[in-house]
Amino acid sequence: MNKHQKPVLTGQRFKTRKRDEKEKFEPTVFRDTLVQGLNEAGDDLEAVAKFLDSTGSRLDYRRYADTLFDILVAGSMLAPGGTRIDDGDKTKMTNHCVFSANEDHETIRNYAQVFNKLIRRYKYLEKAFEDEMKKALQPHLLSSFSKHGWQKKMPTLLPRL
Repeated sequence: MNKHQKPVLTGQRFKTRKRDEKEKFEPTVFRDTLVQGLNEAGDDLEAVAKFLDSTGSRLDYRRYADTLFDILVAGSMLAPGGTRIDDGDKTKMTNHCVFSANEDHETIRNYAQVFNKLIRRYKYLEKAFEDEMKKALQPHLLSSFSKHGWQKKMPTLLPRL
């Protein structure tokens, strides 16, 4: 009794479900895109806020929230010790950050408004922002960024938020 084997279709692929497909976690690509856009926005904080609002749909703020706030607060990604990862490369850093802002009350208030607009638009960033501020208030970070006047800027920035 010989059984005939069933024919097999060639070239058939297994379909993977979208939920099973994982995107790569690439904070450096996110950083490069964000820093380039911030630098192109010029000196106007209103243009920076508009850029951040418009790119939120393209860039995954939920996934890269830590990197986003590192860039907005320190100007670049931060290493676990609190130092900037890209200190030497100026193309991977932005001057649109709280650390490089002037120490006057008006400028810091404008940065607080940018943070408020961003958090109001993307509500899920509120928790990440709180975590970033807790991280920034660590004593070893405050001492390493004392040259930026962070101790003077923090009391002005936090009550605004």
